[in-house]
Amino acid sequence: MAGTPTLKCPNCRGALEYHVTIEMLDPPIGKIDTGYCGPCARLFECVRQTGTYYQSTAWPPLCRECRQPVTFVSVAGNQDGARYECREHAGEQWTWTQSSDRWTRADS
Repeated sequence: MAGTPTLKCPNCRGALEYHVTIEMLDPPIGKIDTGYCGPCARLFECVRQTGTYYQSTAWPPLCRECRQPVTFVSVAGNQDGARYECREHAGEQWTWTQSSDRWTRADS
C-alpha cells in the first residue's frame, strides 16, 4: 500500500501494524493514523502533524482481509470481555478485555 505511514509503538517501540488513517476536520486535527501492537495487545492513534501517540478507544481493529472494522459478536468469558469478528471473514476474530483495555487477535 503506497503512502502508508511507518508507526512505532509508544510502549515497546516495535512496529505497529497499520490499520487506517482518519482525517478529523472539525475540530481541525488533521490526519490520525491508527495501528495495532501485537506484543502490547493495544491499539494506538498517532496525530500525524505532531507525532503524538494516544491509546485508541474510539476505533475497533480492522480485518486483515477486507480492511473493514470488526464487529461485536458476544460477551466473552467472565463478562470482562467481548468477542469481535469480521462479518465477511469469520476467521478474523478479536477479543477485547475491558479491565485491561486490551485487544487480542484470536490467532495470536
